[in-house]
Amino acid sequence: MLEPHTVLTASELYSRICVRDPYFALKDVTVIGQGEVAAGVPVQQDPDMEAGCIGIAEAGRHLAILGSCAAAVVAPREGQHFYLATGARGQWLNPEPQARASELLRGSAQAEHTGERTAKAHTLLSSPDGTPLMRLDVDYDVLPAATFTRLFAKARVDMRREPRLDDGVRRAPEEWAELRQNPYGKPLALRDWHPDGECLSATLGPVTADMCKGHFALHPAMPVAVVAGGMTRVATALLRRLEGAPSARCVTKGVRLVAHSLAYAGQTVRFSAHRRTREGADHDFRCWAEVGERVVAELDITFTRVD
Repeated sequence: MLEPHTVLTASELYSRICVRDPYFALKDVTVIGQGEVAAGVPVQQDPDMEAGCIGIAEAGRHLAILGSCAAAVVAPREGQHFYLATGARGQWLNPEPQARASELLRGSAQAEHTGERTAKAHTLLSSPDGTPLMRLDVDYDVLPAATFTRLFAKARVDMRREPRLDDGVRRAPEEWAELRQNPYGKPLALRDWHPDGECLSATLGPVTADMCKGHFALHPAMPVAVVAGGMTRVATALLRRLEGAPSARCVTKGVRLVAHSLAYAGQTVRFSAHRRTREGADHDFRCWAEVGERVVAELDITFTRVD
């Protein structure tokens, strides 16, 4: 058992969990109790239509990773495991509009293994001064690295593209910058927007390995949180369209995500949103992401329009 106040190095974490930088971006992951960790949470993407200090999908990304770190430090078996988020339920705790955070936020997570191959985590995101911002509960399927490799062998693609200094290839500075670019610092480049009454859809793809950096090393797949970001973006765009307010902004009230499968590099993802109800300033959406006829994930989300 790791002692409280132990700060986990990147190598210690990477030997336990399945993601790497740049998808992993937490700062100073610290053990604070049995199955409990805390970390600094960066804000890498502009919340755009969301009037919060961080977008709901990016918050979910960091908290889900932090929850996997908490589960990893109390894993019943040694070695690296893949913590695949299968579901999440969250609530934004501050209904007031906020500016994008310029400092690290604070995250904490407490996790336990609920079965031989399952785990769950209770996480909390707070402001730099400790004010609670968001609660998120995450469910995981937990697979040993060897099992994941066997199950997903068909999707295997080597993503280790960082060139060695002695590879003999001369590159311009802008080429090196592109290789090191963080794809999670900007929204997805969606296209083929299609409105249909109170529904809206858009596509992304084909997904490239560069869009999945750090997730996973030999099996490039879109992170569930990024898929959620695509669904959220379509939902907020639909809200603006239905309200006839191109600059409208909103705060997330509550969210429920179910992840059924993964979208791999080479596949095209279609994101759709449907507004189910509107009560005053609250707008309730049902969203889904598909690869062909296969539903990758579903999202129920409620926004409160604030301007």
